Amino acid sequence: MYQSDIAAYRCRCAQFILAITPPISNLPHRDPSICGVPSIVIPRNDGRCVFIINADRDRKPTNLRRKDGNDERWFMYHCPRCNLAVAYDTADKEAAYTYILESALLRMDVD
Repeated sequence: MYQSDIAAYRCRCAQFILAITPPISNLPHRDPSICGVPSIVIPRNDGRCVFIINADRDRKPTNLRRKDGNDERWFMYHCPRCNLAVAYDTADKEAAYTYILESALLRMDVD
């Protein structure tokens, strides 16, 4: 299911944000009907998926109301250059997943 090539992604302002194996195109998507925002799911405890994220993480959560009426806490990651929101976790510590906001990052060509 996963490939072993390392993929690199940048913010729209050209700031390097993410190095990951496998490419995010091979990862599952979070159902947007749950939270209203299309997101790519990065499992943190899966040995087949390794990543480094270069972004500033909020210390305090953003509280969101899901479509089902439940509240969800998002700890947002922002580009260190332009402050664009690029990802989020739903737990303060030891989150099982990191979610990349779909269309927030562009793949970089790496030789």
